[in-house]
Parts: sequence; structure tokens; C-alpha cells
Amino acid sequence: LILQPGLFGRVNVPGSLPHRGVLVPDEAIAADQDRRIVYVVAEDGTVTPHPVRPGPRIDGYRVIREGLTGDETIVVNGLMRVRPGIKVTPQLVTLPPTRNPLEPMP
Repeated sequence: LILQPGLFGRVNVPGSLPHRGVLVPDEAIAADQDRRIVYVVAEDGTVTPHPVRPGPRIDGYRVIREGLTGDETIVVNGLMRVRPGIKVTPQLVTLPPTRNPLEPMP
């Protein structure tokens, strides 16, 4: 079939192949000039920023394409008070499998 002027067709182009990724709430992603960062809590409670590359939203969470492995403890609430190098006492919260992005975090 050859398309000629005035004809149209439907084309399905996949964006990317399925792959495993890390999902985080949008509230956990901060901006540092021209890059996006997530604050990661170490074993001793110190906070360090990790640059990430965010992707699309899925089920109310943001896909992290690069920068996290999925086994880190990250800061979600209180980003305005956290600074690199300070010690925090994390309160672990289990996030629901899907969420409405307009609802506040638990």
C-alpha cells in the first residue's frame, strides 16, 4: 500500500520496551539549578543528594530512569528543612501501590 497526498493511516510506534524502574512520589524530587535530585538517607542517618533523571508518571508516581537502584531510603516529606550532610531520623512509610497525586502523603 502506498500513501498518496490526501490519504491517511494509523501508525503505532512504541516509546520504549518494558523495563524495571523505580517509582517515587513527585514530592521527593527537588531541583538544583539545572538538574533534579533526590535526597538519600545513609545508614548513619546523614543525607546526601543524588542526581536523578525523571521519566513519565505511572500510577501517580514518577519513574526514575537513572540515579536510584530501588533499595535506598529517600526523603519525601520535609525537603525544605533537609540539607546535605545533616543527620535525620527517618520515619519509614509504606506507600500505596497507586495514588492520587492531589492527596497528601501519609
